[in-house]
Amino acid sequence: MISDRLIARLPKERAYKVGISAKDLQGLVLTHAMKADILESINSINPTDIKYGFFFVEQLLKPGQDPQFDSDLLKSSLKQFDTKESGIKDHCISMLILLGQKLDNYRELMLHALRDNDPLARRKALLAYHTFAKSKEFAPLEYFENDDYVTEVGMGSYLVFELRNQALETIEKVIGRTFNKTEKTGIYKGKAAVFWWDWEPFHGWKKSMWRKFKL
Repeated sequence: MISDRLIARLPKERAYKVGISAKDLQGLVLTHAMKADILESINSINPTDIKYGFFFVEQLLKPGQDPQFDSDLLKSSLKQFDTKESGIKDHCISMLILLGQKLDNYRELMLHALRDNDPLARRKALLAYHTFAKSKEFAPLEYFENDDYVTEVGMGSYLVFELRNQALETIEKVIGRTFNKTEKTGIYKGKAAVFWWDWEPFHGWKKSMWRKFKL
């Protein structure tokens, strides 16, 4: 694999017994040769190569130090933007946020990412909403009211619809208002309890705004 050349640069003594961590990359320098290997990995058709390429560059990249590499990296990331492979799209979005905010279609790409099938991609785009949203714009966030991404609050803890909650918090920031939120609860896949904030206060606010507009 192409990524083997990247892995070979790591110290023999790893921070952990299993896998590769960010600590293992400490002390590495983005040389010309490493940049070439990273770009080749990201441009690969092998998902493992792609993921390793992104992992290395996300730990080592300092935007602006090498504008040509930044440009090549952005182009390579955009080539993978429509991937259906899990665990890649969110890395593409990270590079887009970091290097591509001046692109003419940046907003279009990020709005599309908000509805991506990969929940990690949706999460990344949601957290960067302020970078592409129009002033006071909340309509793209309403989609998340029924988002099905579930995560644990802590190891062995209860489940939450994380993106539903994050989107509601983002709406509060966008409109400059804090809702009196209450938790709703349900059963996820017939087994575990899952919690999320009730969006009804938002809907009540929205209706009141429409009434004012009509008047």
